[in-house]
Amino acid sequence: MIVSSSGKTEFNNPLMERISGEFFMRNRMKPVIAHSANPYLPATATWIYDQIRALKRYRPIVLTQTRQNLDRFPLKPVLSTEDISPIRRTTLRLTRKMRGTYAGYENWLREHNAVLLHAHFGQEGYRCLSAKQRTDIPLITTFYGLDVSALPRQKKWQKRYKRLFAEGDLFLVEGPFMGEQLIALGCAANRVIVQHLGVDLKKIPFRTDHTPKQPIVLTYAVFREKKGLKYAIQAFAKIAEKYPDAQLRMIGDGPLRPHLQAEIRNLHLENRVKMLGLLPHPLALEELKRATILLYPSVTASDGDTEGGAPVALIEAMAMGVPIVSSQHADIPEVVIDKTCGLLFPERDIAGLAEGLDTLLNSPEQFGCAGRAHVEKQHNLEKQAEKLEVIYDRVIENK
Repeated sequence: MIVSSSGKTEFNNPLMERISGEFFMRNRMKPVIAHSANPYLPATATWIYDQIRALKRYRPIVLTQTRQNLDRFPLKPVLSTEDISPIRRTTLRLTRKMRGTYAGYENWLREHNAVLLHAHFGQEGYRCLSAKQRTDIPLITTFYGLDVSALPRQKKWQKRYKRLFAEGDLFLVEGPFMGEQLIALGCAANRVIVQHLGVDLKKIPFRTDHTPKQPIVLTYAVFREKKGLKYAIQAFAKIAEKYPDAQLRMIGDGPLRPHLQAEIRNLHLENRVKMLGLLPHPLALEELKRATILLYPSVTASDGDTEGGAPVALIEAMAMGVPIVSSQHADIPEVVIDKTCGLLFPERDIAGLAEGLDTLLNSPEQFGCAGRAHVEKQHNLEKQAEKLEVIYDRVIENK
């Protein structure tokens, strides 16, 4: 495997229109990279938006079937089949249902003179194969998690990935664990590159106060099995008596919410655990800033779903100087260096997680500076965008 060297939206707001317009004017003469993401963009997919907006030498356009959250992720243009006539849209949907690939994207690629198509998630890569064939431009696919851990369990997707690996030009992953998974699925090792996700360090300042007034253990994840939140609650219960002022605060929501609420009641933690729901990214960062510890005990779910790579919340916490207790899962050890940037334990090791919480509640200043330094070196959004553009350069040159 090749590893790299390291309703109404704010579009109706005049300020957002001006910002987006200025962005377009600065970029209109640059080579165009078309990004396929469907939908564009789920509220939690900040990392995809950041990758796209951070590009400097290439102008991005977005291709999608459905637009979402344009107020949070204001890029232009976001080209959607929602804008096509109903009759034409029905035809395209039937074609997609029969072939499994998008029809019509090639028209947008030609209209905007795109030099490369970048699909976000493996299923998007496959669905873009028809457009690649019809335009003869390179296709890069980035895998993120479910697309490499759970989706290939379906025979249909095993067959589709075989075709994607044969016809796609390059495949990006968050870390070596995910890369090995792709290779095991049949992807050629010399076409897999590790491309780390980055965070905007200008928006995430390093905090200088490492001893919050109230001990706060924070979780920041969708309420799904692979996030291991049941084990987070159980680990917190083990240290709750020793730290009577400590609180567990949980950012997120999802299908397991009733089960997690039942777990909280069973452990008599109703007054110690607060579910905050889904928060806009700036508010989530404010919660992170106030936290003593970020607890992120990811596990392999019963359906095989994994993180694939590593959650961006871990990178954000390290950038801010918040110590981490997490699990030895997927590419988390690639992102969080054990005993340097945080403490890692085997999956579902409740006693170990509790031990980690105890250690860091006693000494919350541990790992803060080392975590920030690691992020500055390996997960700086600007640096990772530069590396991504070099990858684009090479693929386009070798076409």
